[in-house]
Amino acid sequence: MGFFAGFFSGFALTTTALYLTVQVHRSIRLEQRDAIRQQTQALNRLSSPIGAYDRRLAPKDSARPDSKTTEPARPTMEDLLKHHWNQEVEKLAKKANESRWEDMRETALEGWKTVVRLVKRE
Repeated sequence: MGFFAGFFSGFALTTTALYLTVQVHRSIRLEQRDAIRQQTQALNRLSSPIGAYDRRLAPKDSARPDSKTTEPARPTMEDLLKHHWNQEVEKLAKKANESRWEDMRETALEGWKTVVRLVKRE
């Protein structure tokens, strides 16, 4: 395996590991946010001054602990990853559509000339 193949495979592996780590951390943070929000709402309902003395004045949307409530459907981690992947692909497609091959060729040629100059000096 050559230098460039090893370098790029290591770069791809490291980037993939970092990307997955960040996405897992993000999904855990979202779950924690939702749990804290639900707990805050429950505490606010229990300690609400409205209806503290007369439960007939309590808000109608407050759920009782014994009643069954339906939680809003949260997107799964798979859906979040798909959405993020689609956003990244869309950005890359726009960038590829807006770029000109002549500019890329000139940039690559300038980079190659710079590398050749650096190698010849050593």
